[in-house]
Amino acid sequence: MASVLRSPSVDSDHDDDIINEVGNFDPYSVNGKEARRDIGKYCSVAEVSWMNVCKEQLEYASDALQKFRSLVEQLSKVDPTRMNCDERLAFWINLYNALIMHAYLAYGVPANDIKLFSLMQKACYKVGGQSLSAAEIEFMILKMKNPAHRPQISLMLALHKFRVTEEHERYSVDDTEPLALFALSSGMFSSPAVRIFSAENVRQQLQESMRDYIRASVGINDKGKLTVPALLQSYGKGTVEDSLLADWICRQLTPAQVAAVQDTTSSRKQRLLGFRSFTVVPFDSTFRYLFLPDDQR
Repeated sequence: MASVLRSPSVDSDHDDDIINEVGNFDPYSVNGKEARRDIGKYCSVAEVSWMNVCKEQLEYASDALQKFRSLVEQLSKVDPTRMNCDERLAFWINLYNALIMHAYLAYGVPANDIKLFSLMQKACYKVGGQSLSAAEIEFMILKMKNPAHRPQISLMLALHKFRVTEEHERYSVDDTEPLALFALSSGMFSSPAVRIFSAENVRQQLQESMRDYIRASVGINDKGKLTVPALLQSYGKGTVEDSLLADWICRQLTPAQVAAVQDTTSSRKQRLLGFRSFTVVPFDSTFRYLFLPDDQR
């Protein structure tokens, strides 16, 4: 199994425009007929919307890359079995996000989800002497469910059989944490923003990640219907019925957002009849990263 730990002969074509500090923008392009509203922490994210690799400019990030490689090498000395459940959860989420970003630098950005899944199997870190791929971390260590909002990944998972080892069982979290869906970023347009998670209060941090994602990604279209990202609907299927999803979402929004939703979504009668008062926005796999600033994590 190839490892991203190898020194990659690729570089980021740095340009002042590659990272845009964006305030008061619409990160998921959901702004329809409603007036622009406060979307919370996502107002201050930094966006990386493209990446081009060229060897000539490797020196730009050489010091940072060397430090990063040194940290990756130290992972072989980490023993996840000595961590408590919250420490393990935060560790694997942070490691997964770092590994995916490292994989893009080493191998390039995949053209579609099928190629992404192949990359996730190829890119790996050695943790405590055990080589673990991004796919193994997501679906075996973190025990994430089949992503219904990403049909190509779901298909590949159905066709792929992971070999469960004793190390996988010893390193994995005790139980699936569904909220990790709002913490794992695969560098896609519809992915949540990248943030650093700490073991202390990690469950609360995950709740905040869900809330922040909902506030930034839910909108109202020109027909007055609530627009819900497929990732959020996928999470909601295990939490609430479709006919009640709009009400559940409102509990995560700011008062101003709630007022906008209540003014434009379907009537109470329609909800009682089981009519769906929202439209689902498909998961967009276009490359894009959002990063929350340090004081917003």
